[in-house]
Amino acid sequence: MKKRISIAVLAALVLALVFGAVGVLAAAEPTTFFISVYHFVKGDEIDLAQDAPVMISVVKDGVTIALVPMQYRQRFQANLPGGSYRFIFKDADTGSTLFTCGPYDFANGDDVHLQAHEQGAGRTPKCYEHIK
Repeated sequence: MKKRISIAVLAALVLALVFGAVGVLAAAEPTTFFISVYHFVKGDEIDLAQDAPVMISVVKDGVTIALVPMQYRQRFQANLPGGSYRFIFKDADTGSTLFTCGPYDFANGDDVHLQAHEQGAGRTPKCYEHIK
């Protein structure tokens, strides 16, 4: 009787170790990447009022997945699934496209910092990405 209990306990421990190891391996695979987007373009650099709000369309694999309202010197942060992304800055009032950042390919587990910077009056803003 004691031998059967010992075998059952040993079998339970082995199963717990196996399933625990599988869970740790599965948890090690990230399912998203982190992104921080900074908006450093004054409205008057893109033919708007200086503090005019913009709307950023977050486009993943050709599909808009979010609309993010922002103003100059604001940022947003998110955890998103890996894929091909574009960030389209639009006039918040009219919806017309002001400029686009991307396309970028981000993998799950990336730590991304994206900055949109003005380049002077009449020049298209530039976007800089840094992936850690």
